[in-house]
Amino acid sequence: MIGYLPSLLYRISFKANAVAYLPFIWVAHTTLRNPLPVKSRLERITKGELEQVRRAISWGIMLTLAAKISLIFGWVERAKIEDKLPIPSKQFIERVLVPNVWPWWQITLASDAVLTFLLLYISYAAFSRINKIACNEESVLTTVSTISFVRSILSIATISHFFYVAAVQVVPASWLHLLAF
Repeated sequence: MIGYLPSLLYRISFKANAVAYLPFIWVAHTTLRNPLPVKSRLERITKGELEQVRRAISWGIMLTLAAKISLIFGWVERAKIEDKLPIPSKQFIERVLVPNVWPWWQITLASDAVLTFLLLYISYAAFSRINKIACNEESVLTTVSTISFVRSILSIATISHFFYVAAVQVVPASWLHLLAF
């Protein structure tokens, strides 16, 4: 048992780390080492269904960001928003907009949304240049891959945070010390 237990703990610790790093490895492989040709990647970004959904979500994030900025600078009164929202508006404003601070997850969401629109702009510009004039495909591919990689990493970090928040709500109180950082 003494010879078996250390090797078992060593192996479990590596497998536990692999589970944590697996999304990052997958993102790096799919964004930085994507085997598709440049035209196909640009077409997928400009016309793909997944990117269209991502842009729609990004519009929602940008509208929420604009609402938060409007509340912070006093351009819109909080009472007017609370009266017009059909949902429990005080809870919505406190938990989603968080009017007095900038939580890191809101910054990652806003950055992801901005990068989504930047990627669309760059893809349209590069796609039109590749079809008409000679364009350095390697620099286009590097730019698109880098923006896609950063955007994916921001998404993973944000989603991980929300999984943590959900886990804290579901896990029994006696186990919460395992989730503490």
